[in-house]
Amino acid sequence: MDFKSQPYPELQPIEEVALDTVVSVMNRAKEQLGERQTLKGLARCRELFAGKTKLNVTGLRAPLAITAERLIEDTIRFHWKLTDLFMFTLNYKNTSFDEISHYYYYEAIFSQPTAKYPIPQATATVYFRIQEQYTHPPKNAPVPVIQFSLEGQRTSHDIRYVTLMPEWLLAIIKMKITLFKRIEEYNIF
Repeated sequence: MDFKSQPYPELQPIEEVALDTVVSVMNRAKEQLGERQTLKGLARCRELFAGKTKLNVTGLRAPLAITAERLIEDTIRFHWKLTDLFMFTLNYKNTSFDEISHYYYYEAIFSQPTAKYPIPQATATVYFRIQEQYTHPPKNAPVPVIQFSLEGQRTSHDIRYVTLMPEWLLAIIKMKITLFKRIEEYNIF
């Protein structure tokens, strides 16, 4: 068997592979029930399971570290409208590389200053990761993937499909304030 003559399969994001698998299973089930699928029906099935983008990130250009920071800031201010309830600061943290990607890391620290506490007692941090892939030629490079996760949680959310809810940030802040009150009750410090 000559491995040099065989083309390498294209690398695909796990979300695309999962979506293709679900659509394939649905179509096989319909086929076994005797329902014939047209190309239009197959396309509609894929659209049904594919999430609609809520945020367009196709405007990201080089230098990615700067344009991604602007995109995150604009998303927080204008798309998610979190500045109505919170103040925030966005910090560039680090960068890293692996075999196929370049990663940029940011953190947004949210707080709710009040007249009683102008320096907030607690904050909520959201961590952002931008992944620039090198699996395609530069002219056909995919759009960078931007994911965020909340402080104390392991789940990562794609910024294109998931909106950061103010209630999530309030829950983190309230948990911290509750913890601080318990520590004060026990006179630990």
